[in-house]
Amino acid sequence: MSDLAPDRSAASFDSATALQAALIAALNGSGFAHLGQPAPAARAIRVAARLPWPLLRQLYSRLGASEGVRPDDLGRVDLAGVAGWLGGRLPRRRMPAVMIGSSNGALTQLAAALQVPWLPGTVLVPVRRTGDPDRPDDALRFGARFGPALLERNPDIVLHQMHDQVQDELMVAEMAYFRVKWQRLPEAYARYLTENLAPGAPVIMIEDGSEWPVTQVGERHLFQAGAQGGLDPAGYLSRRHTPRPDTVAAEAEWGAAPALTDAAAAWCADHDHPLVRIRYPGPQTPAHAVATIFRDWYRQRGEPADRLVVPSFVIGDPWRMINSGSVPYWAFFSVRSALAALDDHLGRTDPYREVAVLPFQHGVWSAGIATPEDWVRVGRAHGTEVTFPGLRHEAFPHDIGYLARYGDALRRLPPASAPWRPLPVRQALAGLRDDPAMIIQQPRRPAADRPASATTGSRT
Repeated sequence: MSDLAPDRSAASFDSATALQAALIAALNGSGFAHLGQPAPAARAIRVAARLPWPLLRQLYSRLGASEGVRPDDLGRVDLAGVAGWLGGRLPRRRMPAVMIGSSNGALTQLAAALQVPWLPGTVLVPVRRTGDPDRPDDALRFGARFGPALLERNPDIVLHQMHDQVQDELMVAEMAYFRVKWQRLPEAYARYLTENLAPGAPVIMIEDGSEWPVTQVGERHLFQAGAQGGLDPAGYLSRRHTPRPDTVAAEAEWGAAPALTDAAAAWCADHDHPLVRIRYPGPQTPAHAVATIFRDWYRQRGEPADRLVVPSFVIGDPWRMINSGSVPYWAFFSVRSALAALDDHLGRTDPYREVAVLPFQHGVWSAGIATPEDWVRVGRAHGTEVTFPGLRHEAFPHDIGYLARYGDALRRLPPASAPWRPLPVRQALAGLRDDPAMIIQQPRRPAADRPASATTGSRT
């Protein structure tokens, strides 16, 4: 039996594939309206969004589940082919750097400014399954039954099965989340590096240190109840029907696989490229540093840099940010922890004239959600007007049509006043290093290659 096509094996709505697609659009000089979907699909979403919410809720769940792989087809999922698909859609040209590893919207924005690609270390294989969202134990049993076929077909991955009945309530009723992390550098990734990385250019490893208590299902199969968002692990583990964890592992969606870093380091040593490691404790952490880097970069170009745009999850457009001179501050979800991080950022920087928030619509009033009123309250505390381009406030968090409207709203932002060139890699790394929450490790240059007065080193 033939393998499934790679674009039928990996979810297109996931953080890895959607954030990479947004970056690819920026590398090709294009915007990313309606999550990169064709205009007819966007029109259909706008029409469907007018339906009463009970009907739209069912449609939302079923459309998401339609991407799912049938359980009996998991042995046909070739993740080497998925890696080839992810690498194959990147531009072919000499790159000053390449990023590999954890998904992160803030660092995707930075990659767009650098004009460098990113290769995800984790992807989601959605699997069709109908079940009770409040029975993660049933989801574990489902994974124990069908996961081995995926693992046998793909010996270079670890399966991090995730079940979040809070934020993903609508989706986990119709699918199982099989997130997979590569333990070796896929051949397609190595080939892309060899063919496109400029001589001496660095491989930048993105390492999110997020961890989560998990249940060991098999040698390479972990089950995670809950996920990063509005609740901490205890908020999930105290619920009924939740499997008891017996170890701690990298968080399924955001956390980095140390083995992939080791494999990238080995490739770099063999091919005479430096490895730069960017490490941080959770997905929200890089947003402050990246916003600061952008603001400084814009001001060097003569832009006012007084508009902050807050993309969330996969809702955003890196190309529009740069070409409108808007400072991006990515929120991993519209949740209170991300809101608190924005509050902290606004308290540590010069005032913005406007904050435009793009809240992802996941369809449920989940624990820890940050409402439009919450975002407005924080903005006003810092003397800043808060807007929600394209959002129907009364429909939050059910405004599914927002997926098809945010792009038009961003296109109406006034353009930047000056043309731009890519941000230098060295300048971006220096800006990240200025934030104590970020840990940057890069090799020392030989003394002959640096000025006598220069100082180098790494924070560990």
